[in-house]
Amino acid sequence: MESGDNLDLALAAAQANAEWGWNGLYRNLAPSVTGYLRAQGAAEPEDLAADVFLQAVKAVKRFEGNGAAFRSWIFCIAHNKLIDDSRYRRRRPVEPVADPAPGAAPVAVEDQVLKHLAEDRVKELLNRLTIDQRDVLLLRIVGGLTVDEVARALGKNPPAVKALQRRGLACLKREISLQTVSV
Repeated sequence: MESGDNLDLALAAAQANAEWGWNGLYRNLAPSVTGYLRAQGAAEPEDLAADVFLQAVKAVKRFEGNGAAFRSWIFCIAHNKLIDDSRYRRRRPVEPVADPAPGAAPVAVEDQVLKHLAEDRVKELLNRLTIDQRDVLLLRIVGGLTVDEVARALGKNPPAVKALQRRGLACLKREISLQTVSV
């Protein structure tokens, strides 16, 4: 993750239409945004993250604030895009068809299985949380946002965010300890 000064410089450059500014912002923020969207169960997290940055490109001239505020703003956009995408997919369900790309390099089956098991384990744990707890924890941990930034992104007050974080972490701790004992 870049320092705040570098994020500030990249933001100023992006607002002045400098390509290197957008490259810096994207390189710094895209992995976290994509991770947040993936953990929230987005069907196509990379595509949704691209939509987030496309919206940011369109509106960056009107944005006022520093790099930290921009980071918070990006996650607010991501959260709203996630909600919009979820609504859209409920109205227009699609059944994907597996179509292996011709000439694609084979992937080790063991690696795929381990990756899916780990992802399934994380999703299972996250699904045991309330929606608000999951949103708060993902924005705090994956997004790296402060309590105040999460509060702004979710339209809640900071004490509520702290309480949701505390209860969410307690729930995860309880679930992990129960599963460790039963193994």
